[in-house]
Amino acid sequence: MTNKQLTIKRILIYLFFAFIPPFILQFIYMAVCGVTIQNGWYAPLATVSMFFPAVANILTRMITKEGFDHCLIKCKDKGDLRYVIIALLLPIVMGILISLLCAVILMPEGSLNEMIRHFDFWDVLTAVIYVLSISIFGILQGFGEEFGWRGYLTPKLEQLMKAPAAIVVSGVIWGLWHAPMIVCGHNFGKDYIFYPYLGIGMMCISCVFLSFYLTELTKSSHSVLPAAWAHIAINNSVGMVAALILSGTDNYNEKVVSGWGYPAISVGVISVTACLTGIFLYLTGKKKAALSC
Repeated sequence: MTNKQLTIKRILIYLFFAFIPPFILQFIYMAVCGVTIQNGWYAPLATVSMFFPAVANILTRMITKEGFDHCLIKCKDKGDLRYVIIALLLPIVMGILISLLCAVILMPEGSLNEMIRHFDFWDVLTAVIYVLSISIFGILQGFGEEFGWRGYLTPKLEQLMKAPAAIVVSGVIWGLWHAPMIVCGHNFGKDYIFYPYLGIGMMCISCVFLSFYLTELTKSSHSVLPAAWAHIAINNSVGMVAALILSGTDNYNEKVVSGWGYPAISVGVISVTACLTGIFLYLTGKKKAALSC
């Protein structure tokens, strides 16, 4: 078996364990509880599902006797703490940008001034500290996905194709992995045209840009840990920060919560900021490599 064939075999085994077990669990959930996220079993199921990519990494290495070298777990440089700081703070920036754009685009004239007038710095700061603490201690959930997607799948794809193509392919795969959750209404709800296909497509697009950012974060730090923190911080922080800033304005529920505009703006902001940060990390990495030569 050639190296290319072995790599393809490992990718297929990985994808089997990353996709099939959580999909089976989620289809059982939908059959028993309905196609909804408004059920007490949904949150535990979503949390458990996040660990399957990491399990797939471990099982694939064991089955194919690859071993556990180059697992991308431990940061090589103590200075790489800066990547953890980027990972934790960028989602807060995303939340602030989303709230500003929602106030300008979705809400009536004067909403931005109203939002600024009702803005309570200490409430937002308290919420940010709370969410950051959850993200720091909740790294296991982010690690469950990042140890799989960035710690195994993307490096393997890079053995078959150029890095940009590997990032796109891994991002689309990652987006499709969310398909059952999107069907249940996660992220985008269910009240939009071309449900659930448009939602799955939007998830794939955002995952491609996030894949670029999280891959560069992993390469820059030589570890999936900053990416794991970034992943869980995005999950925890972006929506909460935006909602906290916007909730004091009139027409918030009518203009933001119930419409398709908020998810579209969120996907746009997350994708653009992730892409720009990924470019920054890529250029910084190239400069660092040039200086070390």
